[in-house]
Amino acid sequence: MNYDYQNIKKEVEILVKEACERTVVRDRIWEFHIVPVVTFSKKLGEKLGADLEVLELSALLHDYASILDRKFDKIHHIESAKKAREILAEMNFLEDKINHVADCIEAHRGSIKQKHKTIESKILASADAMSHISEPVSMMHLAFRVLDNKVVEGASWLKEKIKRSWEKTMPEGQEMIKEDYERIVKILENAIER
Repeated sequence: MNYDYQNIKKEVEILVKEACERTVVRDRIWEFHIVPVVTFSKKLGEKLGADLEVLELSALLHDYASILDRKFDKIHHIESAKKAREILAEMNFLEDKINHVADCIEAHRGSIKQKHKTIESKILASADAMSHISEPVSMMHLAFRVLDNKVVEGASWLKEKIKRSWEKTMPEGQEMIKEDYERIVKILENAIER
């Protein structure tokens, strides 16, 4: 079966971007989270010889369910995988690639210790964690605005989140964001020590 990947990607981008624009809770999630996850996924995928189509679609759809409705936050990896299957099947994407995308999404969530079956799955999880480090403004929004933390408790929470994200990042990804990681940890430590 032939498929037009560029058209599928474009339709998925539009779908996810429009959902991001409609959500009121996550301010600018498209620019500060989805785009960095896609970018890191593609860079790591190129470096490690992974399936870039699977990576790109997985990155675009990895948080889709929780973007649509916060009630899915704790199970967004499962619900986003289901939605990805539905969306990509409607677009006549290849069934084996749909399953691969869904598997990557199901295993991307760092707080759920899931085994990564493929390099693409490992890359998506790393790219997701890397975005937490490379986009500290988005994470600060979460720590202070969404979670409503005070300065020191928010900085402590964020420092631990950043450290966990670092530990979940594959070595090739750590190499890419090492300076960002060291800079944000130092800033947070200074805030906590005041």
